[in-house]
Amino acid sequence: MKPERLVLIGAAIAAVAACSALRDYHAANPDFGSSLPPYERIQFASQFATPAERARCEAVGGVVQRAGRLGWQQCIQTFADAGEACSDSADCIGSCLLAGDAGSVEPGTPVQGVCQTDDSPFGCYTSVENGRAGLSICID
Repeated sequence: MKPERLVLIGAAIAAVAACSALRDYHAANPDFGSSLPPYERIQFASQFATPAERARCEAVGGVVQRAGRLGWQQCIQTFADAGEACSDSADCIGSCLLAGDAGSVEPGTPVQGVCQTDDSPFGCYTSVENGRAGLSICID
């Protein structure tokens, strides 16, 4: 066998081994590269949380409370980066929102945002993307 062929075979084996090792590492460490704890939204199957759903919510620091117009129980989790300055939702675990009243500035206006406090979808807010105010919305 030619030496060039041996080098290519060796390189291919090393690449496969490296990819496998990286896959195994990332599977065991899903928050690799982030200083923030991993986040997973917890949703309930029906109007009321089962004891197992309530326990799962509370195990990650969430609080079970009624929310929205229908008053269904929700698992509300506070984000680790709540209130930090941001200019885009990519800077936050949740969304980057305008501090203050929703609709208080025109869409497209340059603004500084803050990372969303918790994962409750309800309320009125203005999104901030690319350092500019987006549209305002109210959800209940």
